[in-house]
Amino acid sequence: MAGDEAREKIAILGGGIAALVAAFELTSPPDWRERFESITVYQMGWRLGGKCASSRGVNGRIEEHGIHGFLGSYYNALPLFAACYDELARSPGAPLASFEQAILPDNFGVLWECREKSARAWAQRFPTNDRSPRDTRAFDPFERAIAGVFESFGGLLLQFDPKPFSIGGRVKAAAQRLLEEAADALARETVLGSNHPLIGIIDRGWRALAGLIEPLIDGDDDLRHLFIVTDHILTLVQGALKEDVATKGYDRLDEENFSDWLARHGANKATIASPLALNHINMTYQYPNGDTSRPPEMAAGCYLHWALQAVGYSGSFVWHFAAGTGETLIAPLYLVLSRRGVKFEFFHKVEALRLSEDAASIASVEIAVQASLKAPEAGYDPLVAVKGLPCWPAAPRHEQLVEGEAMKAAGVDLESWWSPWTGPTRRTLTAGEDYDKLVLAISIGAMPHLCAELIAANPAWSAMVANVPAYTTQGMQIWLTKDLYQMGWGIPLKPDETLFSATYLNPQNGQAEFSGLLPYEDWPADAEPKSLWYFGGLMAEEGPPPAFTDHDYPARQAARVKYQAIQYLQAGVAPLLPLATTNATRPPGDPFGLDFELLVDTRTPPGVGVQRFDAQFWRANIDPTERYVTSPPGSTKYRLKAWESGFGNLVLAGDWIYTGLNVGSVEGTVMSGKLAAHALCGLPDLEAIVGYPR
Repeated sequence: MAGDEAREKIAILGGGIAALVAAFELTSPPDWRERFESITVYQMGWRLGGKCASSRGVNGRIEEHGIHGFLGSYYNALPLFAACYDELARSPGAPLASFEQAILPDNFGVLWECREKSARAWAQRFPTNDRSPRDTRAFDPFERAIAGVFESFGGLLLQFDPKPFSIGGRVKAAAQRLLEEAADALARETVLGSNHPLIGIIDRGWRALAGLIEPLIDGDDDLRHLFIVTDHILTLVQGALKEDVATKGYDRLDEENFSDWLARHGANKATIASPLALNHINMTYQYPNGDTSRPPEMAAGCYLHWALQAVGYSGSFVWHFAAGTGETLIAPLYLVLSRRGVKFEFFHKVEALRLSEDAASIASVEIAVQASLKAPEAGYDPLVAVKGLPCWPAAPRHEQLVEGEAMKAAGVDLESWWSPWTGPTRRTLTAGEDYDKLVLAISIGAMPHLCAELIAANPAWSAMVANVPAYTTQGMQIWLTKDLYQMGWGIPLKPDETLFSATYLNPQNGQAEFSGLLPYEDWPADAEPKSLWYFGGLMAEEGPPPAFTDHDYPARQAARVKYQAIQYLQAGVAPLLPLATTNATRPPGDPFGLDFELLVDTRTPPGVGVQRFDAQFWRANIDPTERYVTSPPGSTKYRLKAWESGFGNLVLAGDWIYTGLNVGSVEGTVMSGKLAAHALCGLPDLEAIVGYPR
């Protein structure tokens, strides 16, 4: 392009993964400066990451919004972060020096069943495969995806070891024959449509036998698990073929609820109610109004796409983070983007988008500037080092801010929309002066507050905001003085395995034991924890949130999470950690609840009993930008595409837009950032965005 006048200024509103990925893709071409004069990210508060933001608190401990990790089916996210680490090029001896050191393969997980009136663990190890997490082609096209699903299914089947002539032996032999026939059919007929012979193979090879053994599965855990795994996977595959999703796509299935779709395609009732089927639901928080006491709802196409992709993973089923999400994902992206020349304006809270007189474009953006820098020419330096690793602090670096001391004294939370802090000034970004194109990469929960004019002017916006819900979530982290096995965990883990647990007690039905993070924290030598547990889940809506002038609302919701968490630990620890109860550690005592004396408390003096919970970490994710986006039946058609905002200079990004996956996740968020970049410059090609329909 000739001359600066042809180059565009891009303003990206929001600093979550969608925003950062959009900036990453826009600046990936070596000649990006020939197209763009500037790319600026505007972020409220002092840190980036959105729902994936994490920080370092007392003793350098990692404090998160919730439990984070990648599935091996994150075919867009995994390669992107591999490329980020390659470019970051840390010294070989530095912490998290490479992608391979930062994002680690894992294949162990635990589901929970209610059997014989008690919670029973269903441990599962997933087979590895030779597909690299850097390979974007594992799920594309659909034919390759089905081949990957059968490869994983075959690996799971080999783990089952029944007596040869038992019912279990007959089931395994029949499933193995089915696999052989399926492989032959897939090799002969590569067009996977509604007439594919695999449909008949599944009907003949599994459905008939399933009817025979169904009455026997209640008495044998291994046989029941094999039955459920087989029934679930084959129902997904057969249903996908019958629905011809290879050519007709997943979206047209999204008016139906996932459980109705599974039943319509012949899934057994035990399978539909199983933790295996519910695991996808719980991972993506698909409960109406965040109320886990109600039956879950998820659009069938979204469920099918997500579940098939999850089974056809690359390398390992799960990839977990070696340290906190903030320093494993967000800081590397920030550092790479800063080197490339992307500008970051921290402490810039977007408050409203204003339309032009003809309502055809965004004329201006109103921003509350929350703090001013002592050295504005130097910019804000957001990171601190913990054991040599660049991390996000738990509060702004007050020493760099003019208002820092006043802010510190007042205990201001710049990320809370209910904060009374107003900031020193306001700023208006003006079209044609401060930006030529905008990327709106702020969560949909904030749209009613930021985009009232857009919603009023465009029916598609009002329909999207009304029909794509986003719910509040909660989380807690506890640090303990005993390790996993000292507290009674009964399933041995291999040295490279992390305990991920799902479908446990609601509402915090997900757990992870993250003692592998402890070396990256900075505890006193005489108070080093031996175990670190994360818990997370939904938080049922209590009605519309109050006005932002209700400054005590965050404290009330934090107290709600605290007391729910204490009740949870008092009621539900025994099945997880039977030797961590008071009756096990200091009998006589509570045989079900945690002995709170096991919690690490470095305060002076430390708390006694339940008081020690005050030294742990919990949070209520209540802010509009923190809400989790869900995928209920009928919602997909309301999602707007990145380039279909209806306003000429506005592009959209976030896991709430139409991505083809349409499920709240880092994968969906990464896809949205790529789609936003494509809308602005044509790159990446849509063909390179795995899972996007074309």
